[in-house]
Amino acid sequence: MAIKCPIIFYGTTTFGSSHVPALQDPTFASQFLDTVRSTGISQIDTAARYPPDNHGGSERMLGAIHASDKGFTINTKVLFAGQSSDGTLSKEAVRRSVASSLKRLNIDRIGILYAHCPDNATPLEEQAEALSEQQLLGHCAQYGVSNFPVNMLEHFLDICIERGYPLPSVYQGQYNLICRGLEKELIPLLRKHNMSFNAYSPLGGGFLTGNLTTGNAAGTRLGSAYGAHFTIMYDHPKFHEAIRGLLKVVEPLGIKPTEAALRWIAYHSVLNEADGIILGASKPDQLLANMEDIRKGPLPQVVLDEIMEIGRQIDEMGGGDLEIKPSKLPPN
Repeated sequence: MAIKCPIIFYGTTTFGSSHVPALQDPTFASQFLDTVRSTGISQIDTAARYPPDNHGGSERMLGAIHASDKGFTINTKVLFAGQSSDGTLSKEAVRRSVASSLKRLNIDRIGILYAHCPDNATPLEEQAEALSEQQLLGHCAQYGVSNFPVNMLEHFLDICIERGYPLPSVYQGQYNLICRGLEKELIPLLRKHNMSFNAYSPLGGGFLTGNLTTGNAAGTRLGSAYGAHFTIMYDHPKFHEAIRGLLKVVEPLGIKPTEAALRWIAYHSVLNEADGIILGASKPDQLLANMEDIRKGPLPQVVLDEIMEIGRQIDEMGGGDLEIKPSKLPPN
């Protein structure tokens, strides 16, 4: 029997970005999606905010090249354009954002509509009504939330239950072999309410390549302005120590740290077959390599032992819980 792993999504954060000129070319972008589809991936993850330097550009590109006609379900997120998401989940803001996304994407219905970040200005009751309304109107097949703290999500769910609104069916958050804080409280809450979890940054925005730790970040995403926010987030002694420990174990086995990270999240993490992993490669060969790594299956026990030790050490130091706030997301 084949070993099953979570659903793989393709993230189009860089589509339409000036930082990746090739992905401003509709012909190249269309061919790239053909490659993505050839791997079996059928779900695209985007957002009204993407790319950070050209809000709406990713959706416009996907619409221009008719991504939905290639067999993709397209999932997107409600717009917030600045460093604050306050006010972005009001009923009117959600309606405007969804209408604009549908037009840019050239589709009639979104797969999953997410709240991108918490909105601390709009009453949570209004947010719950605004998001569930879009599902009831048929503008999305389902809706979810992203980056919500556990206590906020609990309150949100209570409101939906009390008022008879459809519950969110999915949560999107950052998760990888060194960012595992959500395993303690968030995942049990999601399981209680039959919500799936879609993981972004399975490679820590490139940190798990080991390039930053080994001093080889120049010319990579982490060495660019676009990846600066990931460098700030992960450039900490405890995380570099984790990478060095991982490299010591995997290199003699001919396993790259990225391969170890992907095989771990696919086969050994808390994720199950109903959950998802979002891969965000900006080049076709990167995506193909990532998919090939995942298809290699579970990791050797010696690697799992090291990853378990990494998790224990980071947990003892109070790490592994990287809360994502608007100010920590990519700059405008």
